[in-house]
Amino acid sequence: MTRWRGGAAAAVIASALLVLSTVRWASVRAERALAQRVAATAAAYLAFVAPPARGSADYDLPRLLIETRALDGLPGFTTEVEVYHGTAPLVHATARPLSPSQFDQLRRHAAARWAGAATLAPLFDRDGWDVVGVVAAWPARGGWLSWWTALAVLVSLGAGALAAAAVGGAPGRLRRGLAWYAAAAALLGVVASDDIRTTALDSTDRWLGDARLLIQEAVARVPETRFSLATLGKMVGGAELVPGDSAGDGAWRRTVDGTPRAAVAVRLAPGRWAELRTVPAEAATVGWLALTLGLALLGPLAAALAAWGEREAARPQRLRETVAAWGFLAPSALHLAVFSFAPMLFALYLSLHRWTLVDPATPFVGLANFVRMFHDPLVWISLRNTALYVLYVPVSMTLSLGAALALNGRSWAVRAVRTILFLPYVASVVAIALVWQWMYNADFGLINYVLSAAHLRPVDWLGTPRTALAAVMIVSVWAQLGYQMTVFLAGLQGVPPAYLDAARVDGASAWQRFWRITFPLLKPVTLFVLVTGIIGSFQVFTYIYVLTDGGPLHATDVIVYRIYQTAWEFLQFGYASALALLLFVVLFAVTRAQFRLLGRQVEYA
Repeated sequence: MTRWRGGAAAAVIASALLVLSTVRWASVRAERALAQRVAATAAAYLAFVAPPARGSADYDLPRLLIETRALDGLPGFTTEVEVYHGTAPLVHATARPLSPSQFDQLRRHAAARWAGAATLAPLFDRDGWDVVGVVAAWPARGGWLSWWTALAVLVSLGAGALAAAAVGGAPGRLRRGLAWYAAAAALLGVVASDDIRTTALDSTDRWLGDARLLIQEAVARVPETRFSLATLGKMVGGAELVPGDSAGDGAWRRTVDGTPRAAVAVRLAPGRWAELRTVPAEAATVGWLALTLGLALLGPLAAALAAWGEREAARPQRLRETVAAWGFLAPSALHLAVFSFAPMLFALYLSLHRWTLVDPATPFVGLANFVRMFHDPLVWISLRNTALYVLYVPVSMTLSLGAALALNGRSWAVRAVRTILFLPYVASVVAIALVWQWMYNADFGLINYVLSAAHLRPVDWLGTPRTALAAVMIVSVWAQLGYQMTVFLAGLQGVPPAYLDAARVDGASAWQRFWRITFPLLKPVTLFVLVTGIIGSFQVFTYIYVLTDGGPLHATDVIVYRIYQTAWEFLQFGYASALALLLFVVLFAVTRAQFRLLGRQVEYA
C-alpha cells in the first residue's frame, strides 16, 4: 500500500511541475517573440532615420552612433537593445563585440535569429541590399507566475496529498479525495492558461507601445513622412498602419472584418493620427488551455490508477490479465488517438480560427465561423441536397433485398449473377463515375441513344438541375446494390429453416412466410445496412466531383463537396473545419435517432 501511495504522491508533484514548466516555457516563448519583433522594428527605424554616408549605401557612422544612443535613451522604450555596425557595438562602447561568425550568418540568411540570450535582427543599408549591422534585443526577465497560479498550485498539491493518502482507504473517502483533487487540478489548469494569456497580452501591448514610440520618433526626425502611412508602415512589418483618431495611451482590442486586432493610437502631427494594428498574441493561446488542463488532470488520473492498482494487487492473476489486455489494445488505441481523435481535435481548433494559406496570421475568431455557416445560403442548399440524396438508400435496400430473395440459391447461374451484381462495388469509384458520365452524355451517351431509338426526346441528365441529383442517385444505387444484396444474403442464410418449414406446414403463403418470419429475423441486418448506407450517403464526394462538380446551379452541391471546395479551392480551412464539425453533428444525430427508433425493435440472436 505504501508503494502505491508513494506513486500517487509522485504523480501529484509531477503533474504540478509539468503545469508550471509549461507556463514558464510559454512565458519565455512570448518574451522571445517580443524581443524578436522589437529588434526587427528597431532595425527598420534606424534604416529610416539614419542618413547614408556620402557616395555610399552604408550609413554615416557618426550620425548612426547618435541615432543608436538616442534610441537607447528613448523615454518609455521598454526593451533592452544593442546596435552593431559590423561587429562593433555602438550603444555601449565597452560591450563585447559581435562574433564574426554570427555576423556572417546574418549576412547570408538576412533574417532574425537567436544567439545565446539575445535575438539578432539584420540592419540593412539604405538601399536594402546588404547587411551592414545588427540590432540585438534581450527578452525581459520579469516574473512569470501570478499569485493566483501560485495559490492554485498549493491548493492542487494539498488536494493531491489528501487523495494520495486515501489510496487503499475506505472507498467513500477515496472518491471524495479524487473528486476534490480533480476539481483543484482543473482550477490549476485554467488559472495557468490565464497566466499564459496574460503574458501574451502584455507582450502585444509592449510591442505596440515600443512601435508607437519609434514611429513618432521617426516622424519627428523626418517630418515629411507624416503624410505617408505606407512609408511609415514599412517599419512595422506584419502589422497595419491606417488612418485613425485620437485616443488614450493604452492599447485596446477590437474586431476588424471579423478578425480580432490589438491597436494603439499614434500621433503623427497636431490633429493627425494613425492607428497601429496587429494580431494579438493572446489570440493564439486557446490551445494552451487544453494543454495545461490536460497536464493538470494527469495527477488525478494517476492517483485513480494507483488506487485501482492497489485494489487489484490483491488479485495478481486478474491484474496481469488486465495489463496484458490493455497491452494488446494499446497499438489500436494509439492508432485511433493519432489518426482519429487528434485530427478531430485539430479540426475543432481550426474551426475557432481564421486559418487560410494566403495569410500567415491565424487569429482566434471564436464562434464567428459557425455564425457565418448558419447565414451561408450555400450551406443550407448543400444540406438540402444531401438530405435528398440520402433517399436513395431505402430504394437501394428494397432492390437489394429483392435481389437477395431472388438469388438465394446455389446453382452456377445464380452465383454468376450475384458476382456480376457485386462487381460494381469492388470497382474503382472514379472508373464507375467516368463510365456513367459517358452513358449520361447529352450528345452521344448510351442512355440518350436508347431514348432516340425509342423515338423519345434526349435528356441532358447531368446538365439540368431537375435531373442531375437523381442521375447521381441512380449511379449510387447501381454501385451499392451488390454489396447490400450480399449482406442480405448472409442474413437470409442465417434464418433457421425449421421456422419456414413449420410455417409452410401450417399453410402460410410465401408472402406470409417472408413478412411474418424472414423479415423480422432480418431486422438486425436491415438496421446495419440502413445505418451504414445513410452514413455513406452523407459522405458522398467522388460521384459529385467527377460527374457534376457540384452543378448545375448547385443542384448537386452536397455537404462534403462544400467542405472540399471551401478548404482546397477557397483555402478557408477554419471555415471548412466548422462545416466538417457540422457534418459530424448531423451524422451523430441521424445515427442516434436511427438506433433509438429502430434499435429497440431489433433482437439479436
